[in-house]
Amino acid sequence: MQISTTTFFRQQSDNITDLKTQTAQLEEKIATGKQISKPSDDPVAFSAISLLKARKARLEQYEKTAQNLSQRFSSEDSVLTQVTNILTRVNELTIQASNDTYSSSDRKAIAAEVTNLNSELVSLANTKSADGSYLFAGYLANQKPFSTNNELTTYHGDTGRLSLTIADDSEMEVSSSGHEVFMAVKTSGNAAKSVFEIVQTITKKLNEGDSPSESLQDLQFAADHVNAFHAISGARMARVNSTTEQLNADMLATKSRLSSLEDTDIEGAITELKQKMTSLEAAQSSFVRVSELSLFNYLK
Repeated sequence: MQISTTTFFRQQSDNITDLKTQTAQLEEKIATGKQISKPSDDPVAFSAISLLKARKARLEQYEKTAQNLSQRFSSEDSVLTQVTNILTRVNELTIQASNDTYSSSDRKAIAAEVTNLNSELVSLANTKSADGSYLFAGYLANQKPFSTNNELTTYHGDTGRLSLTIADDSEMEVSSSGHEVFMAVKTSGNAAKSVFEIVQTITKKLNEGDSPSESLQDLQFAADHVNAFHAISGARMARVNSTTEQLNADMLATKSRLSSLEDTDIEGAITELKQKMTSLEAAQSSFVRVSELSLFNYLK
């Protein structure tokens, strides 16, 4: 079957156009590093890439939340450790001042140190996290939770516990209110006292020159109470650390899958580009020669 000159020229022209298009596409893939950049490149793969990108963004947000929580729990750990150390020191001073050999003036001197220690307790209870919010204010995170007036320490926060989503279908409480940590120590007879009230009672006894020994049991209750919330904070930290490890693994897998679908195989693309360019040069050269021959025959 003979092919007309017009048909031949059209086929050759279309072939050269296709090779130029393919060459340009390969050059773009090499330049951008992306195998698929629009739906028409591969609709199915493009849809999968969109889902993977959305998951990657979600994982990045979870990782940021976990990082912030890690900093928060680290601050809580430091604060509650210092609170425990202060209560231990107050306990030592209380035992010391309960000794019958101590005079009223001796006890008043000790009262000055206990007063300073109580001020430190209030300051620690008002600690801010790295983002500037108060650690122990409940939902009122931007309001200073504790103040002292006439030796009475008052709580201004609320009793809410903040909760955050830290992974898909995984939410956790991330804070304890200042009320439950510092204001609700169960003492003898199941009565509730604040940590500050217990320490202030000791200070009052010392300033009066009396033995503060009656407060030793309440002081132990306070220490045990704070240690319980310290343990809760530690458990939360452990969960965040475990979740962070899982998030890192999920992120690695997501990035790997995304790369396999989206990224250009540069070495393979360069090899293919060289082949296409060689074919294009050959097609163009052949087209020119055939065109000249056809024109010559026409002139004859």
